[in-house]
Amino acid sequence: MIVGYQPGTGPLHRAHPFTVLAVTAAAAALAFVLPGPAGPVALMLVAVLVALVERVPRVLIAAAVIALPVLFFAVVLHGILGDDPTRAVTLGARITAMVIVFLVALTAVHPGRLVDALLARGAPFEAAYLFSATLQAVPRLRTRAAAILDAQRCRGLQVKGSIVRRVRAIVPLAVPLVLGALGEADERAMALEARGARSHAKRTPLSPPADSRYDKLVRWLLLFTVVGAIALRVIR
Repeated sequence: MIVGYQPGTGPLHRAHPFTVLAVTAAAAALAFVLPGPAGPVALMLVAVLVALVERVPRVLIAAAVIALPVLFFAVVLHGILGDDPTRAVTLGARITAMVIVFLVALTAVHPGRLVDALLARGAPFEAAYLFSATLQAVPRLRTRAAAILDAQRCRGLQVKGSIVRRVRAIVPLAVPLVLGALGEADERAMALEARGARSHAKRTPLSPPADSRYDKLVRWLLLFTVVGAIALRVIR
């Protein structure tokens, strides 16, 4: 399941990239601050609702694939061996909520808009590009791996069957993936060098994302919510 930017018209797609990052950070903080199991479970349900509102239901499938192993070990360690099913549910809900929100952010924020937003705030181009490229590294590698797998299957490569056959298929798949990634990195480095990436001159984005009052209000509300949740947790 490949998760990357997907065009859309949902609230997060239209929002400023910093607002989406603030939502992600707030969800990660609230996942550990809210008391369990009710708090993390409610946060997980809200994350599912956000994914449905953004019309990216495939994110839920990818999140389930990622979170199920963690949930399995949580149930075994805390629910069965530790005789504490409440802790298992709390841990599983926390991980699932964070994974869903992070994947939704990947689908909602275009890398170009994120770089323009960082440059508009005065961030160095190297830092802005590195941050954006890091978020898109896994989706790009998975896309390339899927293309290589399809090409090798057309050439008669058998990737299913016994363990020996699967091990033999690793090299024909891994070598093109690594070489392709290195070649792409070299091409990107040349393109960035041609565009003056190492220049320390202040850059002005051609069309920076609009930071509306709504976006600023949402970010302040998220900050107050997290601070309030931490204060209530400390008081109790």
